[in-house]
Amino acid sequence: MKKNLILKSLLISGIVIGLVGSFLLPNLVLAESCPSKTTVTGNTVTFVGELTDLGGDGTTYVWFQYGQTTSYGQTTSEKVLTEAQFYCITVSGLIPSTTYHYRAVARNSAGTSYGEDKSFTTTSGSAPSVDIEANGSDGPISIPRNNSASLTWNSSNADSCYASGAWSGTKSLSGSQSTGSLTSSRTYTLTCTGSGGSTSDSVTVNVDTEISSEFDIRKTVRNLSRGTSFSDSVYAEPGEMLTFGIVVDAGNYFLDNVVVKDTLPSGLVYRGDLRIDNVLTAGNILTGLNIGDLAAGQRKTVTFRADVAGAGNFAFGQTELTNRVLVSSGNTSRSDNAKVSVSRSAVAGIATNVPTGLTNNFFFDSFFLPLLTTLLMIWLFKSRILKFEEWLDARKKQYQIYRSDKMLRLKIAQAKAKEFFQQRM
Repeated sequence: MKKNLILKSLLISGIVIGLVGSFLLPNLVLAESCPSKTTVTGNTVTFVGELTDLGGDGTTYVWFQYGQTTSYGQTTSEKVLTEAQFYCITVSGLIPSTTYHYRAVARNSAGTSYGEDKSFTTTSGSAPSVDIEANGSDGPISIPRNNSASLTWNSSNADSCYASGAWSGTKSLSGSQSTGSLTSSRTYTLTCTGSGGSTSDSVTVNVDTEISSEFDIRKTVRNLSRGTSFSDSVYAEPGEMLTFGIVVDAGNYFLDNVVVKDTLPSGLVYRGDLRIDNVLTAGNILTGLNIGDLAAGQRKTVTFRADVAGAGNFAFGQTELTNRVLVSSGNTSRSDNAKVSVSRSAVAGIATNVPTGLTNNFFFDSFFLPLLTTLLMIWLFKSRILKFEEWLDARKKQYQIYRSDKMLRLKIAQAKAKEFFQQRM
């Protein structure tokens, strides 16, 4: 009677399972390191089950059956449990893009019981990998303030990669990029995704925070439309969005009533989003923004948005725009510049303003100018400056001489012809 009760317990509630995979070189995993549910990664699976009751026996054997049909046909190795607990078994080397059926199996002195049929599908590829380094190191690395580091990365079994943390946007599967000048520590994360899942890697660049001995500022710019990092200069096209940054460093001095005033050149349009240390603030940086007092060793960062004006504001080719900031405190001031190189290229099929007359004024070109030309010609003839009548008389005399010569030649030819016919008769 006791054994029958054990078998019933195993059949009804003894095994609770998640997903399962096929069998090839199975590895037993301790319950403490099991995932929360059965997990499939590429063509590897970790089966997870739970034995809730041993049914009075001291030991129970558990394993999984699996295969491409409900006949299964393959089994994992058995695992011996001496108490009710979660358990898992990992199987690798499965067939990619294949659906498998599975069920859990348990056996004790009362007999063998089976869990319900479940299924899962393997993915088509291996799990991706990615490695990102700064200056050739996995990091973290340290660089002096206002210096840059070179980021390099490689990936495998991936279809796409996306940056996060201190940078953003879609990245190539392998490549390199400068961080631009840094004034604070940054962490750069790259996540790559493929048919086998996704994986991430990060590298940290620490910046030397030693306090400078002098009051200092730094002006930088980044192209939001292209996802670039802050630097002294950027390339842009008409209509693209920019963010300007100003770092004010008090050095070893106390600075009171620090005023930051920015001058935007023609071709850049102020769009607001004014922030101090990334906190949105009111004020107008174009007329002067008071950022308060700075204690010795304190830094504040001011950022704001600006857009490149439309194409009609630029000549074809490249235009250099210089954005200048002036930071003052009492009788002390500092300035710095950031540059934006705007490129405008001709686009086929777009009409341009091409002058269609001498002055491109319809009334002047079509009425006044022809009238003025006619009056000028009449005056020249009347004043005999052009001596048109003398020229005309000379042309008449030349024509008369030519006509007389032609008539003489004709009469001579006729006389000769008459003489010829008389001789023949």
